[in-house]
Amino acid sequence: MQRNLIMNYAKNLTKEDIDSFVKTNNIEVSKKDIDTIYNHIKTYYQVFFDDPIKYIKMLKGKISDDIYYQILMVYDKYKSYL
Repeated sequence: MQRNLIMNYAKNLTKEDIDSFVKTNNIEVSKKDIDTIYNHIKTYYQVFFDDPIKYIKMLKGKISDDIYYQILMVYDKYKSYL
């Protein structure tokens, strides 16, 4: 059931949702990084369920190092809910 909820959320995700999340968490993200994260989620969200760390590592080098490590920290914070 959680998988379906997350998949539906990913399918309906907007760039504004990402922007709102980062602002709520006081994370500074460039428009380019938001675009990259958005496209990554839309393209590879199914990979997340097979191997979440591989999914996140696919972003390395495509976004700033600071944002990459922020994503790892957010994953660590919320992985128990998956």
